[in-house]
Amino acid sequence: MTAAPLPFVGRPALVSALLGPVLFIGGTAVIGASWSSYDPVAQTISELAAGDAPTRVAMTFVFVIAALCHVVTGVYARGVGPAGRVALILAGAASLAVAAFPLPTVAGTSVPHRVSAIVGFILLAAWPLLGLRLRRGFPAIVRPAGAVLGTVFLTTVCIWFLVVWTAPPTGTLGLIERIAADAESLWPAVVMVWLARAGTFAPSQDPPDVPASH
Repeated sequence: MTAAPLPFVGRPALVSALLGPVLFIGGTAVIGASWSSYDPVAQTISELAAGDAPTRVAMTFVFVIAALCHVVTGVYARGVGPAGRVALILAGAASLAVAAFPLPTVAGTSVPHRVSAIVGFILLAAWPLLGLRLRRGFPAIVRPAGAVLGTVFLTTVCIWFLVVWTAPPTGTLGLIERIAADAESLWPAVVMVWLARAGTFAPSQDPPDVPASH
């Protein structure tokens, strides 16, 4: 008996991929606006969750939910290659670590926080390439050209942020971080919507990487 076709993306992945950027981008904007002395152009997102920040609880909540969205997306994104799905899940774990190891103060620093953030940025830039599919039946967004372009774009904005982050202050660190972080937050949504519109595939030709879930 021929197995029934499966969608390229499970519904939980589509929901989580769309919810993640809405919550992250919208949440950071609203939370930042609620702190009258906060400057989103010069100050980083992490400062909103610092130990002495008045927005600590709200921003930590956003970090946690956005991280869980990456995990759910990785688990149910059948059309993405296994290594890319693992990278998304690990990126979610890194984001949870960012929440678990906040900056001690707005003006302070934390090695675990910094390492977790860098690992998260790298994984969220690399997952499209790691998840590429070679079979012709897969949508263009996860085929080599689409996967490479996705990672090149995300890597470019992340390197831009990391260079500014490690250079002498310029007064625009927060803005550049938001460009990089928002791009990485949006790309899973772009890929999942593309996969959802592509329809289904036959498990007998290319079986899903995890048991089917709808």
